[in-house]
Amino acid sequence: MNRFFDIEGDLSVQLAPWELKKLNRPVQIALFRLESPLRYRSDIAGGILVVPRGYLSDLASIPKFAWSIFMASDDPRIELGAWVHDWLYQHQGVVSLEDERTTRLSRKDCDAILAHEAMPELSASAFQCAAVYRALRAFGRRWPGESFWK
Repeated sequence: MNRFFDIEGDLSVQLAPWELKKLNRPVQIALFRLESPLRYRSDIAGGILVVPRGYLSDLASIPKFAWSIFMASDDPRIELGAWVHDWLYQHQGVVSLEDERTTRLSRKDCDAILAHEAMPELSASAFQCAAVYRALRAFGRRWPGESFWK
């Protein structure tokens, strides 16, 4: 089963430094724009998630020093999953599925969607999936009202 469907290749474009400046964003951090909707089938979410065209993301926020251990932020083994993960984080897990049902995911669910569903689909190794999951659980942005221990 292909969780990412209707996708032939890269769906994004990296913004140029002058575009970043217009958006008051630092030019040292790459920012990408999704050029067409990204549809992703998730068992954890219980349906098809759709990241909308035009969505902006830095993709996987992996520090440069860790690229040799994990992977670069736009590595094909994480990139498509990072779009979904960033979109879920931005909405704190409350999103509409393609069939218009609303789903409410925990931060842990969102991290699992990336590391346990998306990355294996994108041919990441078990080590890479586990390392990214642990890093997300330890260093990912906390949500209001979230317990550190959950």
